[in-house]
This record gives sequence, structure tokens and C-alpha cells, in this order.
Amino acid sequence: MESIEEKNGLDTTKLAGMLRQGGAVSKVLAGFEHRPGQVEMLEAVSQAFNSNGILAVEAGTGVGKSLAYGLPAAVWAKTEFERVVISSATINLQEQLLRKDLPLVGQVLGSRLNVVLVKGRGNYLCKRRLFEKTRQLTLIDPGEIFETLSLLRDWAETSQDGSRSDLPYPVSEKYWEQVASDGDACLGSQCPHRQECFFVSARQAAEKADILVVNHHLLFADLALRRNLDDWSHRAVLPPFNRLILDEAHELEDAASSFFGVRITRFGVNRMLSRMLPSKKKGAGLLAELADQLEGDGGLSKAARVPDESKGSVAAMVEVARESYKRAFDSLQALTRKQIGSSASGTRVRLIADVFASDEWNPVQEGFNLAASVAKELAGQVDKLVDRFSDLSTDDSRLVEVQAWNRRILALAADSEHLISQTPDGFVRWIEGGRKGKKQVGLQSAPLDVSNLMNEALYDQMESVVLTSATLAVRGKFNFLNDRIGLDLQPEDRLQTRLVESPFDFAEQVRLVLPIDLPAPNQPLYEQVVPEAVYQAAAVSDGRALILFTSWNLMTRVCEMVRDRLEGLGIETLCQGEQTRDRLLNRFRENERSVLFGTDSFWQGVDVVGPALRNVIITRLPFDVPDEPLVQARMESVEQKGQSSFAHFMVPRAVLKLKQGFGRLVRSRADWGAVVVLDNRLLGRSYGQMFLKSLPPATMLHGSLEEVYDKLADFFAGRGGSTAERVVTYDQL
Repeated sequence: MESIEEKNGLDTTKLAGMLRQGGAVSKVLAGFEHRPGQVEMLEAVSQAFNSNGILAVEAGTGVGKSLAYGLPAAVWAKTEFERVVISSATINLQEQLLRKDLPLVGQVLGSRLNVVLVKGRGNYLCKRRLFEKTRQLTLIDPGEIFETLSLLRDWAETSQDGSRSDLPYPVSEKYWEQVASDGDACLGSQCPHRQECFFVSARQAAEKADILVVNHHLLFADLALRRNLDDWSHRAVLPPFNRLILDEAHELEDAASSFFGVRITRFGVNRMLSRMLPSKKKGAGLLAELADQLEGDGGLSKAARVPDESKGSVAAMVEVARESYKRAFDSLQALTRKQIGSSASGTRVRLIADVFASDEWNPVQEGFNLAASVAKELAGQVDKLVDRFSDLSTDDSRLVEVQAWNRRILALAADSEHLISQTPDGFVRWIEGGRKGKKQVGLQSAPLDVSNLMNEALYDQMESVVLTSATLAVRGKFNFLNDRIGLDLQPEDRLQTRLVESPFDFAEQVRLVLPIDLPAPNQPLYEQVVPEAVYQAAAVSDGRALILFTSWNLMTRVCEMVRDRLEGLGIETLCQGEQTRDRLLNRFRENERSVLFGTDSFWQGVDVVGPALRNVIITRLPFDVPDEPLVQARMESVEQKGQSSFAHFMVPRAVLKLKQGFGRLVRSRADWGAVVVLDNRLLGRSYGQMFLKSLPPATMLHGSLEEVYDKLADFFAGRGGSTAERVVTYDQL
């Protein structure tokens, strides 16, 4: 095996040699193919590490970007004794890195590469909380949760990892959160289960790792904590690091917006308050558990062991808080119905001047201000309760739980005040309307612009950063990405961009099918003809199709309209929402005569290699919904800069997402098939050229629906495929 011994940076020539024919990788990887783009990317990554630079690199499908950044990252970690963090957006990529790509890197280097997947603390079972909860429930009516906890205790005895993802059965969130590891409720060195703590073991493993694999959300949690503490040299959520690789970097703006925002819902608040004192006496709360603990500690009588604060002011204040938040959310629900109509489903209302001026806003503002005030008063009463109980109890484990809950109540009060604030602070706020017939209304906020946050918390703090994805550039340029995530604020001599082309022969392997005689998506007739157009496209490829939508309602409607006809052809129909995402994808891979209907989450992270996928059908261009609050606010921000929000925001975002959808088809040199776009704006509007020039160079088939489907049938037949039914003309649809 070749090895790297230099201690003063990376030897780019030697590393590149590992990826050439006859190099170290070819000796351990069966079927190795030399890919010039992979070498080009590796050299660029190595340069970024050596120069303490920032690299944004779009690596087309098939480049093999995991090896291109994995080799430099591993060698750097081993020779410079600096851990490297790799962050991704999807579980699929994390599993690929852990199980395939990074073990291969270790094999190539001829040394053990210590790679650890870091999960959030709440993913791990806390044995102390589990045993305490089980003990408490033996003294009262246990109900369903006792059975769940018994199963968890059995599992905890044999589990090596103790993380929720390794459970052989599902556990509801309301039960898991009561036994999950929680920093606020941790006893630290005083915990009797410290030596066997799953989270401590995971943290110790992370400290020893060469490479840490995380998701974007956990990364931002770490960076936010470091930013708040102004501490970049000690452990936060992660051990300290200053070399970072961001894979699936096209997700960064949305991930940062989600993490740095705030959200409260009626359901979440009710669940939090019920943790202290369940409504309608359903199960035990922390107050009852405290009282039971005191009886065990001091043998006090039932009357003496519960101070007035327990059965009096605290319990009463929990009920006052519950009622206060109920009234606040009822007012919010009334405002929502006034703004969007009582029949709206899942609609959002942006909190702007017109809403603030409405008669319905005052009750909302007063309601949440009052609820926040009550929450603060409740927290004060709980502090007094903790002080009183501390004098009576010899075991502080339950008090720690109460104190942890109290900190969340204070956070709820702060979030409530933030979400109804009208003070300009760079955040966009909106109401989540909930579904018809349900009262899951909520409030949410997100930062309007994440570019300064990205610089303060990320780029300026790291020695080197590599951002990569198959979809970063629009028409070969990185201007849009650089602006949205703050890369344009970095010194020019520190930032490099690189476009690495895919090695696949798209002109030979792929047909881009564009019917020109379908009505535009904004015309009423469009939704009438799409079901037939989808059916015909799926029939031409004999199933084996991923059908992508931008609307959940249209997806379910089309699926129901074509299901019986497709199944009449022997084609199984799978639809998002009917099973979990993983089960749907596994079934789709297993049955080559199936079609899969999906919306947003299926546009990316879907990796189906081989004959199970020969046809990606895109029903319309994936533009953001313009009246979504955050989208609307960001469009206004672009307009205020004197630019067209459609040309400089909406179109580039849609281009990147279309590239993601297109990229689902060809995952290897042996893959082939069609991408059918049922949106005539690609050819009929001037901005369509921006989409087409950003896509891989597939062979285009355009014309009437009848013409292009006939040509597509010939393509499948020539490739050894089959067509199930003769297509009809658009006039017959």
C-alpha cells in the first residue's frame, strides 16, 4: 500500500497518484475506473487544506466526490493530527460514508481510519432516566408507557450503541423524550450509571476519531453554541475542529434558516406542560414523581411530604399556564381563519403590517404576552419548589429533571415574546395554519439572511472549508450560491470555485423529453391532462419510473387517477405517505415493474442504481411557492437591492432543484433512461434556457406529446426495454 508520510501539508502529487490507473485505489477496489474529474477535485481539495482556503466545488454525478475529499481528509487527520468533520444533509450519504467510502479510504492508506458518526444527544437512551421513570411508574397506574419502558430496559441490557435508530421497534416521541439523554437533566459525575452511559461512550469515541461524520443540523448546533460562548477551542456539541467538509452543500441555506429559527406549536406546549402536571390526571407528572421520591427518601407522611408549593401554587400555575396558552393559540387560530379562510389546509400567514393592523391581532399579542408572563411566574414558583424539596430529599435526580423542565419553560417564554415581536431584527415570522379540523396551529421564525451568520460562525472560524454537491452552479457560475450563503463576503484570494464535469455520456445515456403541446402549469387545463401524460410516460418505460411533484395534493390526486390503470399493466404503484420513505425506496428497488410518486424529499437523496429506475417524470418546474412567508420576504429583499426577485432568486433556486431531480436517473456508467419534463416553459419561456444550460448535456426530444413519446418508445425498445401501450395524442387526452 502507498502511504503518506509528509507532516507539512498534503503531497498532492502522491495523493493524485492513488486515484490513477495502477494506483493504490485500483489495487483494492474491484472494477476501478480512472476518473480525471475525481483527480481534479482531489487536487483542489488538497490545495484548500494546504492553503487554509475555502473551496466550493460542483462535482457532477459519477465524479466520486466522497473519495476525492475523503483521501485528503484522512491523510490530513493522520499526518497533521487534526480531526476533520464531514457534514451532510441526508442519512443515505452518511451511511455511504460510514459503510463504504471511508472504510475504503482506510484500506487504501493501509492504516486503521477511526471514523465516528456523531448523533445529537437526544438520540441516546439515558439509563438513569429510564430506571427512574420505571421505578416511579410501579407506584401508580402504569398504562401503556410501562410496557414501552420494559421493552427499552431489555433492549438497553444488550445494546452496544444505545441510540434510537438502533431500536428494533418504534417508540413514540412523547415516551422517548422522557428517557433520552438530556444535558439539562444530566447528573454528570454523580450519576450512578456514568460508567455505562451510552452518550458518554459516544462522546469519548468522538474525541478519539480521525474523522467525524455529522448532519448539517448538528453542525449548526455546535457552531451556534461556540458562537454564543465565543469559544472555539473546547468541546461544544462536537470536539474542537477547524477542518470542515460540507457535502450536499446546496442544502446549507435552508439548514441554517431552520436551525437558527424558532418554532412553537399548541401540541408542543401542551406536551411540555403535561410533563410537569398531566391534564385530566392522565399518568404521572414530575410533581407526582417528586412526591413519590420524597416518600422513599424520608418516610414522610403523605400530608407532610408535599409542601404547599406542590399541591398549591405550582400545580395551580401549571393550569393557569395551560389555560393561558390555550387562549393564545385559540386567538391565533381565529386570526389564521380570518386570513386564509376556515377551509384552508396547511397554509401559512406571514406576520406583517397588514396582519398587525387587523382586529384579530391584538388578542394574539395580548394572549402570548400574558402566556409568556405566566410561564416566567411558573418558573419562579418551580425554583421555590426545588429549594424546598432540596431540604427534604437526599436524592437530587428528580430535582434535576424539574430544573431541566424549568429551563425549557423559560425558553418557551422567551420564544413566545420573540415570535410576536414587531421589532425589526432580521427575522421573518409567520403562522402555521394547521390542517382543517385540527388545532395544531403554531408560530415560527427564520433569519431573512444567513450570510453573516455563516461567516461569523463558520468560514471565519475554520482553517479550511470544502463545500461540495452535484448542484451548486447555475449556468456554470457560483454567483447565486456565493451570495446566498455568504461566500462572497470572504476575501477573493481565500475562495476558490471549481466545476468538475460528470464522466457519464449523457448524450448517449439519457433522453430529455419535452412535450411542447401541453398547457402551461398555471392554466386550468393542465391538471386535467397531467394524469394521462404521467400514465403514458410510465407505460412507455413499463414502470421503472420516479414521478416527482411540487404539490402534495396534485401528487395524491394523480396517483389515485392512474393507479388502477397502471396496475392493470402489472405495474405496482407506490405513493409517498403510504409507507415510510425507506420502505417505499426499498420496494421500488426490489420491483422493477413499479412507479414511485413523490414530492419534495424525493427530489434528492434517492439513489437507485440499475434497471429499477429508467424514467424520471417531472410534472412541473420546481419553483418555490411565492407566497410562502420566508420565500416572499427573501424575494422582497432581492427587489430592494434593485434586482428582479424572479430572475435572481426564484429561477436559480428552481434550477438547482431541477438539477437534483434530473440527477436521480443516472448513477453509474451502466444506467440509462429518460427524464420527462411535463412543463412547456422550458422551451416556451426565455428563462427556460437557464434551466437547459444548467442541466447535463442529454439528447433532447421535443415536439408534440405523440411525437416525443413515440421517439421515447423507440429509445426504450432499442435499449432492450419495452412499451406497455401505444400512446395517444394530446388532443385525445
